[in-house]
Amino acid sequence: MQVQSVKNEEKLVNTIMFAYILGVAVAGWGFVMVMLNGGLRECVFLLTGGCAILTRVFEKQLGSKAKYVYACIPPVIGAITAAVGGGSDSAGYICLTHYYFVATLLLVPYYEQKILKVSTVVTIVVNAGMMLLFPAGFLKLHLPIGWIFTGIVYVILFAACCFIVHRATSLFGMVEEKGKEVESVLDSVQTLSDRLYDAGAALSQISENESAAAEELAATSEELVGNSNTLGMKTDESMSNLSELKEWESVVADNVEKVEKTSKDLLNQSRENEKLLNDLHKINGEVSDSMQLTIEVAQKLSAAVQEIGVTLKLISDISSSTNLLALNASIEAARAGEAGKGFAVVATEVGTLANSTQDSLRVVQSVIERVQNNVKEITAQVEENSSKLGTQNQYFENVFQSMRDMTGLLNESVSAVQSMGDTFAKQAEVIERTVSINQDIVEGIRKENEQFSSINTMAEGNAGDTAEVTKQAGIISDMVDEMGRILRREA
Repeated sequence: MQVQSVKNEEKLVNTIMFAYILGVAVAGWGFVMVMLNGGLRECVFLLTGGCAILTRVFEKQLGSKAKYVYACIPPVIGAITAAVGGGSDSAGYICLTHYYFVATLLLVPYYEQKILKVSTVVTIVVNAGMMLLFPAGFLKLHLPIGWIFTGIVYVILFAACCFIVHRATSLFGMVEEKGKEVESVLDSVQTLSDRLYDAGAALSQISENESAAAEELAATSEELVGNSNTLGMKTDESMSNLSELKEWESVVADNVEKVEKTSKDLLNQSRENEKLLNDLHKINGEVSDSMQLTIEVAQKLSAAVQEIGVTLKLISDISSSTNLLALNASIEAARAGEAGKGFAVVATEVGTLANSTQDSLRVVQSVIERVQNNVKEITAQVEENSSKLGTQNQYFENVFQSMRDMTGLLNESVSAVQSMGDTFAKQAEVIERTVSINQDIVEGIRKENEQFSSINTMAEGNAGDTAEVTKQAGIISDMVDEMGRILRREA
């Protein structure tokens, strides 16, 4: 039995106390009523039973205090019973002291000294007080020497009960402690067994995995040997290709040098063409300016010709007026008769001159019109030539810009060719290093083939060791199972 289990049985001891108090109350009341012809006063015996019933009803509400109530009911109600029955001649009340003794003994299963002390103090104090208040009833039960003896016996009983409780509690504590130690040891053993079982299972699994891995390693080693041989052949072929590539290195270098020289010559020629285009563009600009001046001169000539036309029109008007005046003069000369003959001759000459002037003006007008038409054609042609020249200048500008772009591209091409030359030189170095590295790889592959052969041999040896480990792991697993069965049987 453990201390915790003793505490858990407090409810059972409460039930025992309830049954004892109720049973004594009913039995005592019945005995007095039947055997000793008791009366209404003897019903005080039933008071202890009523208190026990009330305590039982409110036991959950009282909690841990219920046991103290059960411990105090016998001495308190017993003292009241002795006081009430003090005048009786019945000898049955002498059993009250035995009632106290048995109640004290029944408190021992609580294994708690505090409840014994409370019960003893309540018993002595209450009974001593009631004895002082109602001495007749108590002296009816015992003489003073009897009460002294009873008190001594009760104190000895209290001391014995306390000793029993102390020893029992100590023993239960030791048992509980040892039980905990044993339980801890069993738990440790169980844990160790579980761990050993897990380790055995893991070891078995590892052995199986190791066996499979060894077989797979052997197969992989054989495959790697084959792959290494293939890789060696491919490496030899790669070295052959690199050697051939190295032979072509000089040819590529010569071609790169030629391309670089040609690109430089083309760049120089482009620069010369750009210079010539600049000169041509300059000349075209000058011609364009000259054409502009020609257009301006033609426009001025056209304006002058128009002004001459205006002047000729004015002369034509004057000639018409002169001709009209000559006609009028001839008419007036005819009227004058002989006196106006001389004037008539002059008028006739003036008319003839006016007509000649008209004819001359017509010829000049025709010439001026042809000149104006020619000036207009020249002006239109000059303007058309100027427009074409502007278009030509635009074309020259586009060509010039294209030459500039081509020059820039040639510069980039030359730079790219130079970079390609440098890159090719670096590539040649890389090829040489690659050839050297491939040689080292071939040597390494040969060594790896030897190592793979050794690994294959080791893997075959490990397969046998793994089988033995698997066997031992099975033995360990069986031992762990047996240990587990033994521990479960012990538990």
